[in-house]
Amino acid sequence: MKLKRIAPIRAIFTAKWLFIALVVLFILFQYVVLPNSTAKLAVYKLMLGIAGAIVGHIVVKALYPYMSLSKMLEEDKTDEMPDAVKFLGACILRGAVMAAIIIGVLTGI
Repeated sequence: MKLKRIAPIRAIFTAKWLFIALVVLFILFQYVVLPNSTAKLAVYKLMLGIAGAIVGHIVVKALYPYMSLSKMLEEDKTDEMPDAVKFLGACILRGAVMAAIIIGVLTGI
């Protein structure tokens, strides 16, 4: 099995909407929201959550470069149950890793 070294770099480009949302929230945080308000804390927590999602997406691609959900859906045969179980397992694994990283970033671990 040949590992793909380019997978984490490609993950950065696939998370482009998260980067755009992070930049918009940063601009809100710096220039729009009043200091010492609850809105500033809410925007800050959203920024941390999105940053955690970006890091989680990159970590999943770095740890499991062979696990592509889109390829699993393309190769899925509707009459076989093991394909669906494999896809569900990949979704659960990916979600668990990303959730752990996002929760860790939000709580400051």
